[in-house]
Amino acid sequence: MNFLEKISIISEYITKYFFYIMFILVIVNILLRYIFNINFIFMQELVMYLHAFIFLFGISICLKENSHVRIDVFSNKLGAEVKKYIEILGTVFLIIPFCLFVLYESTPIVIRSWEMLESSGEPGGLPFIYILKSSIYVFASLLLIQALGRLVK
Repeated sequence: MNFLEKISIISEYITKYFFYIMFILVIVNILLRYIFNINFIFMQELVMYLHAFIFLFGISICLKENSHVRIDVFSNKLGAEVKKYIEILGTVFLIIPFCLFVLYESTPIVIRSWEMLESSGEPGGLPFIYILKSSIYVFASLLLIQALGRLVK
């Protein structure tokens, strides 16, 4: 098992458990709100954070599992060799530049957020928005790793 596969397995594991935690938090939040008339802002924000993490990390998993959206109307009519070249071209000219662009553009935002230890504007909210903003960086990195892994295969 190479380095790229290990990172992929770890990200899948984390994403899966984030989903379980988010599911439990939603149930608890609903019970607290509608049965006990108690509302915690930090729980709502935590659910939103986990949802963002699941979505952003899940994109690289979809690429790895080859379960991302395609235009089947066109690709069904193409041969296997043509599909392979389209995959390579799409990875080289679309996915990799997109990842590099996101990394480049998000760097000042993430750095600024960490410098000021940005926190929620809501009273009782979570004090770590900088971690949420860092997930953009992790998303682009994981997607880039998956794209490079596909090119190597």
